[in-house]
Amino acid sequence: MLDISRQVISYVDHLGKSTSHYVLIAQEAGQRILLSHANIYLHRETSASIKTSMRYSGVIAMFYRFLSEQDKYVGISVTQYHSIVDNDDIKRWQVTRQRARLESDSAGPVSETIFEDARVVLSIFHWLNSNGYATNVNVNLKTWVANFKSDDMLNYLQSKETAKIDSSSIRVLDRERRQKTRKSLITNDEIRDLIEAFSDPVYGEMFRLSLGTAMRPVELCRFPYYGSGKNAHILPFSSMGKGAPTVAYTTVGKGNKTRTIRVNTKDLQSLEWNYIQPYYRERVEKYEMRFGHKCPLSQLFLTKRGTPVTPGNVAVRTHAAKLVAMSRNPGFRESISFYDARHWWPTQFLISFFGGDLLTKTTDVLFAACAEVLRNQMGHESLETTYKHYVDLARVVFMAHKGMVNELVIESGESVEEFINRLRLDTNVPVEVADDEE
Repeated sequence: MLDISRQVISYVDHLGKSTSHYVLIAQEAGQRILLSHANIYLHRETSASIKTSMRYSGVIAMFYRFLSEQDKYVGISVTQYHSIVDNDDIKRWQVTRQRARLESDSAGPVSETIFEDARVVLSIFHWLNSNGYATNVNVNLKTWVANFKSDDMLNYLQSKETAKIDSSSIRVLDRERRQKTRKSLITNDEIRDLIEAFSDPVYGEMFRLSLGTAMRPVELCRFPYYGSGKNAHILPFSSMGKGAPTVAYTTVGKGNKTRTIRVNTKDLQSLEWNYIQPYYRERVEKYEMRFGHKCPLSQLFLTKRGTPVTPGNVAVRTHAAKLVAMSRNPGFRESISFYDARHWWPTQFLISFFGGDLLTKTTDVLFAACAEVLRNQMGHESLETTYKHYVDLARVVFMAHKGMVNELVIESGESVEEFINRLRLDTNVPVEVADDEE
């Protein structure tokens, strides 16, 4: 098998920008060889996030090791792999990983992970094709996708194994994996500790807004200073005037799907007090100095350097803040991530919507009453299974603190900060909740 290692490099690029990303180094014929094409891709596409660079470089290294064991690549230098790979190689890699998983009866990697890793590989060849490098991969074809539940694929897998293989065995393993990746509801103290631990307050305010809206990082990064079109009514709180306690906001989320959610105006007020008034003007000036033009009104969240916040920034800064929070508070859990805001939102919404009915009505009745609201706000296509876990979680919280109901989404709403302050003791005991699609 090919000996290929990864290493982080940091340097100042030709534009004077400090850059860090992973590079891949192969051992071949007693020499250390930089994989130039892959490394240029890692520089161009992943230098904004060291976490992304780590993931992508790991996937590329895994794929190259697989290629090195195929007859087709015997005697071929690793420096030429990129020009020989075709769609069938990518599909064969997926099949090999699924076979190894079935042979070992392992819960991971799940089918979705295998597919997503293959999509990372495809993105490399898309970049190579777009930049004038010759490859044999057609990124417009779907032949690189291995459908593990098709009859042809199942028959092939079964012919290679001693045990019977059917689609249910794959589904069972996927479910087992999901059961092993359970998360806990973030506590009020952990929310406070995480927000205070961010080195740049912009990330704390984005986390607070996610708590109040269930928006994903990619959606938060697109939230405007002044909205336009359907969002023309989205303004800094002081410019909006008095109106309903919540406003509609149309966002483009996962898979470029559009949905309309509700945003509490008190959360917009908190956003103005804690971010816009003290920081926004200075950051806009830095943006103009850096890029040579005024910051568009569609861009609200900027870093200390005046650059637009990206989802990669959010991931890296949240991880750094978590380490700080853990050092300050030994009880802060290592499993906490930015996406915990999306687990928190549906729980407090259900408490708000149903109150005491959570303890007296069946899950099916509750689901029928508010499924559409949750589907819109969370952006889930299929919600029922995940929803039932959130109902159970909300019941636990409500039983512990009966009579305290948050009204964030309905008309006489509270902001996230008011909810946390009023229910200060409500969710400071971690409660298990099944992971969702994130």
